[in-house]
Amino acid sequence: MEFKVSAPGKLILYGEHAVVYQKTAVAGALDLRTTLTFKELPQSDSMIHLDLPTVQSDLYIPLLQILEYFSVKECPKAIENQDQFYQYIKDFVDTLESKNNLQKLALEAVMYVLISMSQNENLVIQPFKITITTELAVSAGLGSSASFSVCISAAFLNWAYHQNDKKLVLDVDTLTIISQYAFKCEKIMHGSPSGVDNSVCTYGSIIKFKNTELTPLIGVKSMKVLLVDTKVSRSTKVLVEKVASLKRELPMVYDPILDAMDSIANNALSVIEQIRDLDTEESEVAVRGCYERLMTLININQSLLSACQVSHPALDDICAEARKHGLAAKLTGAGGGGYAYVLLLPDTSDDVVDHLVHVLTERGFGVTLTYLGGAGVHIHG
Repeated sequence: MEFKVSAPGKLILYGEHAVVYQKTAVAGALDLRTTLTFKELPQSDSMIHLDLPTVQSDLYIPLLQILEYFSVKECPKAIENQDQFYQYIKDFVDTLESKNNLQKLALEAVMYVLISMSQNENLVIQPFKITITTELAVSAGLGSSASFSVCISAAFLNWAYHQNDKKLVLDVDTLTIISQYAFKCEKIMHGSPSGVDNSVCTYGSIIKFKNTELTPLIGVKSMKVLLVDTKVSRSTKVLVEKVASLKRELPMVYDPILDAMDSIANNALSVIEQIRDLDTEESEVAVRGCYERLMTLININQSLLSACQVSHPALDDICAEARKHGLAAKLTGAGGGGYAYVLLLPDTSDDVVDHLVHVLTERGFGVTLTYLGGAGVHIHG
């Protein structure tokens, strides 16, 4: 058996950090994707081959080592005791070669899903190879880990279905299962994720996310943005913990900030729906007015994130330059570096875009023109 799986990255338009506290977030799927190639190997190979160039890992694990560890010892059931099961996975990965924490977490995620599905989905572990590549920058707030997690979850579920003579259909129920497995991987890699990343990378489109509840915005028009890479690395987990600490220390200050972010996200949803519902014959003035409102909300949201101390001088520089060009920008994801996005108006001229790209590139930033609202996880072949 051989097939490919792909899943998009994500961009949080409004509501990052606040979404961890049951506030509203608006996110969209990017047309930049992670791709997993799966191939069954002959039984004589007796190996599992994990080729993960994104984290510089190319690992061969003897099949017997996996089968003995998870069958001879009393491995807890994932469905019964998540913490004990995860500890068991961690202990196994500690016996493997991993040069850094990023490699270790990626291996933990792969083994977590593989062993979980052997317990829950009747997956028989046999020799195989997976290769995972991505168009997304890692640890940059574009959902690279969620896209990775969705790919491995969909791949192993597809394999389990194939072994049981069933065809995997990506309907709502199946997508929910994939998203749930991916969320558990996200917990491994980020501690206390909101669930928005794995949801967007699974379902695609533009979504409202609140309290683990996902609401897709059906039929929305694609939105053109510039992704700007600050080239400053940061840890999502550390930044989430930083906001949590501020909220604990100063609840009277930070609770209203989080409430304001919730209002911004809900206002933005209304505007995006309004753009969707505008008749094509209506004046461009109405569309532009909606985009200008979205830009105002972007600027306010960025200021509130700065108050939460998750911005960075590089992000502030990008936002200021966007304003000089009559546009709006904000950080996306955890902040502290990573990426910002610049919302482009439907009538933003090529000259303005080219000049902004030139200025940002001259300052050492990476810039990519892309679109929001693409397809979710997909199985090819």
